[in-house]
Amino acid sequence: MKTHSESPAEPIRRRAPDLPSLPIVAIAGSRGKSTVAWLLNEILLAQHLKIGLWTTTGVYKNGDHLVGELGPWSDVMGSLARGELDVAIQELEDPVVTGVGLPEHTYPIAAISSLCGNNDECLISSVAEQGAQAQHIVARAVRPDGVLVLNADDHAVMVAADNTAATVSLFGLHPDNPTLRHHIDEGGSAVWLDGTRVVAGNSWSPEVICDASDAAFTLDGSLTFQMQNLLCAVSLAWNMGIDRDAIAEGIRSFEPDVGLMPGSCNILEHGEATILLDSARHVWTVRSLIRGIRDSAFHRTVVVTDCFPHLDDEQTAEVGRLIGRVADVVVTQRHATDNHSLDQFKHGLANNDVPPLVFAMPSEIDGIERAVHMLHPNDLCLVLTQNVTESVSRIRALSRVGIQTSPPEIEPTGG
Repeated sequence: MKTHSESPAEPIRRRAPDLPSLPIVAIAGSRGKSTVAWLLNEILLAQHLKIGLWTTTGVYKNGDHLVGELGPWSDVMGSLARGELDVAIQELEDPVVTGVGLPEHTYPIAAISSLCGNNDECLISSVAEQGAQAQHIVARAVRPDGVLVLNADDHAVMVAADNTAATVSLFGLHPDNPTLRHHIDEGGSAVWLDGTRVVAGNSWSPEVICDASDAAFTLDGSLTFQMQNLLCAVSLAWNMGIDRDAIAEGIRSFEPDVGLMPGSCNILEHGEATILLDSARHVWTVRSLIRGIRDSAFHRTVVVTDCFPHLDDEQTAEVGRLIGRVADVVVTQRHATDNHSLDQFKHGLANNDVPPLVFAMPSEIDGIERAVHMLHPNDLCLVLTQNVTESVSRIRALSRVGIQTSPPEIEPTGG
């Protein structure tokens, strides 16, 4: 499938000339789909391709956001069939896949980005159960002459390898991952990291594709799940025959745009400080964020979050404990009808050797203003929010005018 002397769409179009086959890339998984889809889109743009795209924020055709979903996607498919577009990218949501299904042997190439990242609590959840059903369906939807890209670092994802007739190509953070190592030693293809270099191939024919240090959205490689998303997108592009220069250019230019992928580790700069916005709502997704932040080189970390009132007491306390591992200051919101969640959250924060200073503000926007006020050069502000657009608007307004007035003085509540 991988060639570099022809249009990257051609290896997909020619897979079975006796059967209709459109160059559609399917991307599934419980987390990371939007990042992979938009990063792949950026890489394909660097290859000067015309692209159709269906993600959680809608349908796009050559960069234009179309109104609606099913009608516009039909339009994209028509343009693809007529050769007016080179390739289409489709993000597959687990509930839709399990509810509606997918026709077998349809996609020439697909990827499954993640399921639970080997987190035990996630693996016994309804999210994982539905995700496992979806990835089984996706695996069977790839053509026998196609390629299924899988995350070798996620054991639950690797189950899909037994459910597909397609060729399996892996990606992983380390070449010594036993699953990946066995695969490439047997002649299978994979993408992995060698230091900061992204390498593709097998044990006897590896080639350096690009340098992951050029990817600003990984926070210098500290956000492990973003590094995995990068490897997934590179693996798709490499298997499609995209030039190495285009892959490198796409990685350098990509940023998680808040309008296109809100809450997917959007990064904003405020002076010489960094603000990271994410919509993590489960213990395991918070844990992956915290692990990355803990390994980063920021001076101080300020976290803006609610008290996770949708979680049970044990989970709320665990989220507090995790956040307390990296936070110097936590700014949360008072809930007049839910002081219990705040108490559980603070209890978790206190289960650290050095608990953070805690401020409880009247609202999330007040909390963001308080946190931004505290930032110094080389600080990180992590904002965990479901109101990404509103939060970004306020942060940008503060950045434009500078912070000339202080927010209301609120006494810290203690850890």
